[in-house]
Amino acid sequence: MESLLVAIGSSDIAAFIRGSRWVYPLINATHILGVSLAVGTIIVLDARIFGIGRSVPLSTVARFLIPFTVTGILLAVAAGLLLFSVKPHDYAGNPVFQLKMALLVLALANATLLRRRSLHRAEADRVLIIGGAASLVLWTGVLFCGRLIAFVG
Repeated sequence: MESLLVAIGSSDIAAFIRGSRWVYPLINATHILGVSLAVGTIIVLDARIFGIGRSVPLSTVARFLIPFTVTGILLAVAAGLLLFSVKPHDYAGNPVFQLKMALLVLALANATLLRRRSLHRAEADRVLIIGGAASLVLWTGVLFCGRLIAFVG
């Protein structure tokens, strides 16, 4: 693990990001944009799962929002990896970062299950409602941990 972190931290891309006045803030803004897009659409989908906006079938809402959610997740992950490259040892050793990554894995797994189930239903069943509640808790945890990384470790 140590050699991987050293390789990441000494990579040309990490050096470029560290050496630029504007690249890191732009990547950080891209990360925030991706997170906002992903979590914003997830909240709307979860709200529909909970019964808000019943005039539109759940499957229709899911089909419309999921491409935006996936785009946001891809942006956030790509930018997050670049941000990680700047201080890999600091992040890898930070317990809040570790918790964020664990919550993120759980949130993505939950989102995958919700996606499969919601695309085929006009209304939410008990499993979707429980998954929607888990989604809100997990993504809120990811957001809080992401913000707290700078203050812990």
